[in-house]
Amino acid sequence: MELLQAIQERRSVRAFTGQPVSPEQVDSLIQAAVWAPSPLHQQPWSFVVIRSEEAKAKVKQLCRAAKQGVADAGGPEWAHKYSFDFLDQAPVYVAVLFDPNKSGLGPYFNQAHGALQAASAAVQNLMLAATAQGLGSLWLTFFDPKAMALALGASEGLEVAGIIPLGTPAGEVKAPPRKQPKVFIDAYGQ
Repeated sequence: MELLQAIQERRSVRAFTGQPVSPEQVDSLIQAAVWAPSPLHQQPWSFVVIRSEEAKAKVKQLCRAAKQGVADAGGPEWAHKYSFDFLDQAPVYVAVLFDPNKSGLGPYFNQAHGALQAASAAVQNLMLAATAQGLGSLWLTFFDPKAMALALGASEGLEVAGIIPLGTPAGEVKAPPRKQPKVFIDAYGQ
């Protein structure tokens, strides 16, 4: 699959067939992820492959707790109805963690998010590689990241950029409409 095709065909999949995803497939996706750019090439990411029903249940529990927190705080109505049932269908998840202390030189000039940006690029690479292999994925962030890091047994200070459920998509997922990009020359607004 050509890169532009993978970019255009990548979808946020919330229905999986449950067909297994091999360890070799997951490894190849992680290998794609680690080719992402990072500040000073510090590669701040690490990965937790989640396969056991017990570990998956912890993830789902934390997602439901976040949903309840949104409802209790009067958050948007759609969030109250959001279903995490797709987590039961995905045979494997990959948690992408990062070390915020590996942000390159950014902290010297008020840019403290370099590690998160690098982890985000790794997530994108992983998801594009999944698309190229015919797998579906979703960048799930509907959880308290500190609680999730703790549940995943992450070392002190590591943060979670996302949980990526992976599997064979159950049916076709339509592309959402794209807005026209705002593009300016030399300065914003010009």
